[in-house]
Amino acid sequence: MGEVAAQIKIMPNGPGVDLKGLSARIESQVAQHGQIHSCEVQPIAFGLKALLITVIVEDKEGGTEALEASLSVIEEVESIQVVAVTRML
Repeated sequence: MGEVAAQIKIMPNGPGVDLKGLSARIESQVAQHGQIHSCEVQPIAFGLKALLITVIVEDKEGGTEALEASLSVIEEVESIQVVAVTRML
């Protein structure tokens, strides 16, 4: 089986959320499903910023559903959106 790179936008539940702490909690959740390739902060509006992470996971049935479910239980996470998925060569 191959691997895919999934780009995921994670919105915190407010502008006061510590993004470094949030990204550390996200990394520990992702470790169960794959590995983080990159993590960057993306400004949205009015001081609100999102985390845009690229995760390498196995190309299997269910895709990123298990990863999304584990990220959604983090207290500071408001929403999760898979922006793009591409197969690794």
